Amino acid sequence: EDSNSYEIAVNIPNDGIIENLPQDLVVECSGTVNKDGIQGVKLGNIPKNIAAILRIEASIQDLCVEAIMQKSKDLAIDCLAMDVNCGSFEMAEAIFSEMFELQREYLPNFK
Repeated sequence: EDSNSYEIAVNIPNDGIIENLPQDLVVECSGTVNKDGIQGVKLGNIPKNIAAILRIEASIQDLCVEAIMQKSKDLAIDCLAMDVNCGSFEMAEAIFSEMFELQREYLPNFK
């Protein structure tokens, strides 16, 4: 390794780094950064239970992006309700309502 090569944590498209996750998913992994760009360290398959949790989290993030792009209150609440840390649909509605009241000026077209 030359002095201009660094190994750090990177967020990059999966592209074969973790074989049992969707290939278009952005993953955080160890990577080498040098004059040739960023190369993620291939991990192969990760344990099925961890892969399942990561797929759920990726689905939640995809729905979150969709909610933002559509400016949809209903999709945003669905996104919150999917998270295992949210106890119920009613709690998701309450979380969204409180967040929306605090951020209303930044979300003028949210419906």
